[in-house]
Amino acid sequence: MGGMEAVITGLADDFSILKRHRKFFTFLVCGITFLLALLCITNGGIYVLTLLDTFAAGTSILFAVLIEAIGVSWFYGVDRFSDDIYRMLGFRPGLYWRLCWKFVSPAFLLFVVIVSIITYKPLTYDEYKFPLWANQTGWAVALSSMILVPIYIIYKFLTVQGSFKERLAYSITPENEHHLVAQGDIRQFKLHHWMAI
Repeated sequence: MGGMEAVITGLADDFSILKRHRKFFTFLVCGITFLLALLCITNGGIYVLTLLDTFAAGTSILFAVLIEAIGVSWFYGVDRFSDDIYRMLGFRPGLYWRLCWKFVSPAFLLFVVIVSIITYKPLTYDEYKFPLWANQTGWAVALSSMILVPIYIIYKFLTVQGSFKERLAYSITPENEHHLVAQGDIRQFKLHHWMAI
């Protein structure tokens, strides 16, 4: 449910028509997901489930978490994130948490993603060895979510107006701070932003 809510909220935030019809959109996503899940209760359902469990819930989720960790801790900034927590809860996270968010978590996640790709073995279930096309389908499922990250980065960069430097600045700056980019005050282009903990 958490993953589904993340998709629904992300799409509804980006497209106003989906936001206006959020209940119907949620119903539609749940209905389509239910229909696709029916494949898992057929005679060969355990093989479909194994395929999806391995590829859709493995490396691709770790990759998404890695991108989120990098986005929050490096581009948004651990110091700014700590200020947000202070405004919400009344205290700032300690040095341990800030170091984990900025260095330990991204490094560990990157290591796990790389190891999971390097140590990949063709899929099996008990004695059954999945055919090559099933493994390729599994990787296509995994890549279908991972490839969206670079595609969106390229899309965002190409749709923003300005010079190369301005496009880059607008792409890595939160939208509520775009007025600062227009003034030339780009936090992400300062060494202090990258060194802050």
